[in-house]
Amino acid sequence: MRAVVLSVLVVLLAPVLQVTVVNGLSLPGGGPDVVLVAVIALAPHLRPRPEARGLPERGAAGGGAGAFLGFAAGLAADIAPPADHVIGRLALVLCLAGWVCARVAADGTAGRRAAVAAAVALGATLAGGLLAALLDGTPWGTALAPGAFAWNAGLAALVSAALAALPRRRSFGRVPRSRDGSRDPYARGRRLA
Repeated sequence: MRAVVLSVLVVLLAPVLQVTVVNGLSLPGGGPDVVLVAVIALAPHLRPRPEARGLPERGAAGGGAGAFLGFAAGLAADIAPPADHVIGRLALVLCLAGWVCARVAADGTAGRRAAVAAAVALGATLAGGLLAALLDGTPWGTALAPGAFAWNAGLAALVSAALAALPRRRSFGRVPRSRDGSRDPYARGRRLA
């Protein structure tokens, strides 16, 4: 439930933060894309736990929730003023970035999560720049500015590593669900006997 509430907040607040704060700063290289960084950092946490669905540990869950988060955040960023580009461009790029990041295990090490986040940020920035140059007629030097690559990759790696380093919440006192969905702690032992 927390992940859903956090996702809604990201979709609503990240474009506002980008337009009101980050775009107003005169950062060298143009500044980071806050919406992209938020999607990359949050998408792995939206991945359903395989053991909760009775699936094997590796490759069990897809990236549908991350793709939906990326699409919604991208569409919100597309229509946020000043909307001077083709609507759907950011939604496509962020949908793909969210999908890739949701396929990465949320319980990975901080170094692995940071490396994946930096790689996805570089790829998404490149794809966004290429689409901006091809669809909107943005000059190639502006669309593929090296500062944007550095800001997005660095900030995405930093935020993802920080989220990976946070302690996990333990479920003390709760009885875990068995494979058949019941909360009987002795159901598995009864089946084996």
